[in-house]
Amino acid sequence: MKTKITEISEWGRRLEVEIEAEKVDKESEKALKQYQRRLELPGFRKGKVPMRIVESRYGESIRNEVVGRMLPEFLQEAARAEQLTPVAPPQITEMNDEIGSPLTFTAELDIWPDIQLEHTKGLKVTRSLHEVTDEEVDTQLREFQSRQASERSVDRALEGGDVLIADLQRLDENGEFIDGEKFEERYFVIGEDNAPSPEFEEALLGSVAGEERKVEFSYRDDLPNEELAGKTEYFMVSVREVRERILPDLDDDFAKDIGEQFATLKDLRSHLEMEISGRWEQMSQQRERSDLITELIEKNPFELPQSMIENYLKTMKERSREQQGNNRDTDNELSDQEKEGAIRNLKSYVISEAVRKQYEIVVSDEEFETYLEERAQRLGIKLEEIKKNARVDDLRRELEEDRMFSELMKTAEIKEETV
Repeated sequence: MKTKITEISEWGRRLEVEIEAEKVDKESEKALKQYQRRLELPGFRKGKVPMRIVESRYGESIRNEVVGRMLPEFLQEAARAEQLTPVAPPQITEMNDEIGSPLTFTAELDIWPDIQLEHTKGLKVTRSLHEVTDEEVDTQLREFQSRQASERSVDRALEGGDVLIADLQRLDENGEFIDGEKFEERYFVIGEDNAPSPEFEEALLGSVAGEERKVEFSYRDDLPNEELAGKTEYFMVSVREVRERILPDLDDDFAKDIGEQFATLKDLRSHLEMEISGRWEQMSQQRERSDLITELIEKNPFELPQSMIENYLKTMKERSREQQGNNRDTDNELSDQEKEGAIRNLKSYVISEAVRKQYEIVVSDEEFETYLEERAQRLGIKLEEIKKNARVDDLRRELEEDRMFSELMKTAEIKEETV
């Protein structure tokens, strides 16, 4: 194989490749013989059609098929020979594959942006400091208390904090039943902060078992499901049962029910305080790292290859289509905000790779083994369980990122703020 590389833009390259004729001709002959063994034509038994007839009728198409099958391999080999890392499939612009002549082709491709960082020191980051309050711990305790609640059926009107068991029949705007839209034995905890529609719950307060009510309500505007957010609905609600929720006392016995390691309620409160503090520290660390990446992008401006962006956006659209359902007739065009976020993600990844290279961040197998052992111990699982996980390689990258950000933080200008 002969190769020649030409720079056509900052990250664009033209790759000219020549493959000796014998290599392609040999594969073409092999494919022709395989096809001959399967071929049946009038006047000839299967596998007995003369080769000259096979070549005259099918030789060109079979050779084209062989060349098409071999091209990706040739492209990979040529890219490796020129030490190129394509960011998207190369585009063939010219090709000559005449029988008996060398196969020659020209491909254009964008390569991985191997940027040189000039400004990595003195980056400005904000560190969030948070002191956990009793109120935060109390809120967490109430959530545990709610999960441990028992229920009993009561013969009275529905109140806030009760459980409602009801059948729902969707209605149209005229109050008529919609066929196929009946939902039986639905369970509602009345008065929860994250209720999809407080209006729905308010409309049913005071109802009793056996009662039917027509309700009109709207979903919250801030629901994650955009199809439901703010939507007005009409239902006939048939109350089956009203249940009273009985919350356990917040005492030492309650703490023991949550976990054997908690001998007293005080122990549980201390544990929750540590957990909440850890979450705040994690959020602060994420902000610090985001600040570092933002600073690096601003202080080391560079452009991404266009094909890299297009390939990434295409993947995002396909993923969005899969999440929404392939059969749904939905508009999968990305918003400007999504495109800007995609470009930032790509630049963040390129920047991270450049930092890793500049600071020579490498994790040895021994270091990674120790890291996995510590993680397994922290999670309370066996080391082999982590090693068998399909995403174990992500943990190596996680460790590399920890070291990368630690290097950047050594010289960063840190501004602390209390939150």
